[in-house]
Amino acid sequence: MNTRILARRIGVTATLGVAAVISGYFSLALSIGTSPVLDPRDIIVVCAGVLAGPAGGALVGLLAGIVAPDPLSEISLYMVGGLATGVIARHCAKNRLWMPTAVLGLGCGYVAAGAVLMLTSWYDAVAALAFRSLIMLNVCILLLSIIDSLDSMVFLWDRQSQANDI
Repeated sequence: MNTRILARRIGVTATLGVAAVISGYFSLALSIGTSPVLDPRDIIVVCAGVLAGPAGGALVGLLAGIVAPDPLSEISLYMVGGLATGVIARHCAKNRLWMPTAVLGLGCGYVAAGAVLMLTSWYDAVAALAFRSLIMLNVCILLLSIIDSLDSMVFLWDRQSQANDI
């Protein structure tokens, strides 16, 4: 792999990781009652998975979940979501599929977090998580659709960089 691409991926991962930590630390989420409904960390982890790949998505997911009030379920949500989003995004880029389908990776994260909450007997939090997933999955799909409609090469920046370097 080209060192320029690796340096760019590290830069994207570090920037989005810092944004996720700041967002989680300062609780920059729109909440209804005590449960967050619109959490920017979901968007940040999806963008990390799409732009930096599975490893970058998982690392940003770890950073997003560590500063949460409930790290056990949040780390599983964001790490699985970032990893799966990265894998799906790489598959979509390789096969020239519609890139917003990568948000399905975040859906995998919600399933994993729901399983963790069920195993820890926090049944009341599962309903809040399900409501949050209904909103955040659609918001992330909308955001990726807007970015894709403006410039579809944004998601293929590492492949484009490789072609330019040769």
